Amino acid sequence: MIRTLIADDSAIVRAMLGQVIGDDKRFEIVAMAENGKAAVELCLEHKPDLVIMDINMPVMSGLDAIKAIMEKMTTAIVVFTTEDTAEIGYICLDAGAVEVFQKPNLATMNKEKIEDFCKKLYTISDSYSRHDLKTGSLRKSYYAQSLTKEIIRKKAEIKLQEEELKFSILAIGASTGGPIAIQRLLKDLGPDFPLPIIITQHIDKIFETQFASWLKKTTGLSVLVASDGQPLKPGYVYIAPSSRHLKIKTGTSKNLITVLDDGKEVHFLKPAVDVMFSSCASVTAGRTLAVLLTGMGSDGAQGMKEVFDAGGCTIAQSEKSCVIYGMPKAAVALNCVRHIEDLDRIADLIKKIAGVTYE
Repeated sequence: MIRTLIADDSAIVRAMLGQVIGDDKRFEIVAMAENGKAAVELCLEHKPDLVIMDINMPVMSGLDAIKAIMEKMTTAIVVFTTEDTAEIGYICLDAGAVEVFQKPNLATMNKEKIEDFCKKLYTISDSYSRHDLKTGSLRKSYYAQSLTKEIIRKKAEIKLQEEELKFSILAIGASTGGPIAIQRLLKDLGPDFPLPIIITQHIDKIFETQFASWLKKTTGLSVLVASDGQPLKPGYVYIAPSSRHLKIKTGTSKNLITVLDDGKEVHFLKPAVDVMFSSCASVTAGRTLAVLLTGMGSDGAQGMKEVFDAGGCTIAQSEKSCVIYGMPKAAVALNCVRHIEDLDRIADLIKKIAGVTYE
């Protein structure tokens, strides 16, 4: 049973969340807090497995509460945010939160949506309790990265082991737990990485612009939400918008160009990682480097198999470093993953495979 603490300054929200979650036999509501300070005190007293944290609260904000909690203990913290606090939600990930969700409208949720909502919370908490990121040293490595006004860039000299790069594009797919994993991977690749990078991260619409902005501020790379018909530039990062599939095509000068597809949902998802990977397999074939990171479900597995069958290189994040070992696990089950690696070692593996060394 998942021992849960709810922190929100609205008594109505606390009551409704308590009823929705409390009706699920997998959860036990151990405490409710009306502000961040109370949330910290109640966490230390009850030691919950899961904390649902609002951001805007009196006395102490949700962000400050997360920092205070993570200094004293480790627990899965899920942040609920609204459009006006979406950017702060990503800062909460830096402080140690596991995931950021758009605050649901509990009054209009039907039975199916409630079941899906509770399933996500349960999966996050259950996985968090078992994977290696709950240890202090690894949490510091993966999560405790401070935001700074300027990114200190280490000058890098790119040396090619062959006359040209072995790959044309790096494609990354992720879902639950993905934002912080993508941030870590991009930081490790560095601002001088010589391939264009395309990313499909399952994300709500209110987060897409803030996600790109947060990645740009914290990684030092040029990150933007993809638009239709953009030429892909080396070292630039293109994020799939929340309501369109991200694909690629070859332009008139044989350069790669983004394509935004308004086609049907895949796995009930748009954008879908499968669509992105499949497009890469079709257009660049063996010159695709595909990476599948943490996430629920199986999106990306079939597309990764297409990349694998086309001769491309496929990498899946290891179970012990995933927040949710769902999408990578599905790809491994299809026998289409060439490398399984911990998150903090994927960037070095990518550079080695791509034939790039930094000095």
